[in-house]
Amino acid sequence: MRVERWDVRRDGAFNEAALLHKLRTFGCEPTTRAYPAKAIISPQTDRRPRIHAVVSGLMKITINSDDAVILSAGDLVFVPAEATPRLEILGPASATCLEASLGADAA
Repeated sequence: MRVERWDVRRDGAFNEAALLHKLRTFGCEPTTRAYPAKAIISPQTDRRPRIHAVVSGLMKITINSDDAVILSAGDLVFVPAEATPRLEILGPASATCLEASLGADAA
């Protein structure tokens, strides 16, 4: 599982517009998704690689019931093609994410 953490030295000050710009450099057009606190989401398997980036909140993502990582604002994870992700919103706050499909060679 490929994870990128927001790095102020490399990425600049964090805000939603800066994260959106970063995702667009991967050649995708993300969709904003809002998840309520303590939600558990099991998106369907996608034939294409995907990217999930956290704008706000705390999210745990598990890939294929094996690898898990906790993401906070500015973090992003690349979900391989054919993988089955499970998202869990942690803590008492809701989470906002940017999500998109990528070209086959991007993940």
